[in-house]
Amino acid sequence: MSSTEPPRDPRNPYASQPYPPPGPPGPYAQYPPYPAQQPTNGKAIGSLVTGIVSLIVPFVGIVTGPVAVVLAVKARGEIRRTGQRGDGMAIAGLVTGILGCIGYAIFVVLLIVGLAVGD
Repeated sequence: MSSTEPPRDPRNPYASQPYPPPGPPGPYAQYPPYPAQQPTNGKAIGSLVTGIVSLIVPFVGIVTGPVAVVLAVKARGEIRRTGQRGDGMAIAGLVTGILGCIGYAIFVVLLIVGLAVGD
């Protein structure tokens, strides 16, 4: 052992030498900026809202059901072309709009049959 080394602990032969003092901090790497997200298609949002309204609000669904279907079809075309977000909303609007149309078609048929039988 030389005189510059500190004495080692005989009980722990694997003890390491003291660490040197830390140096100055290096430059930090910057993360790349987040890519800009595409906006959500407005027709998809409108389709979802009108589709839900066609199921919930009585007698308004006769008008809003077909509107939801038309908006959903146009929104899906725009989403495929432009890469915007909202395809799931457009599909949900399409499904709820179709269900609203079918529900009110059944209602109208039953109403007509009921009026015809009631005479």
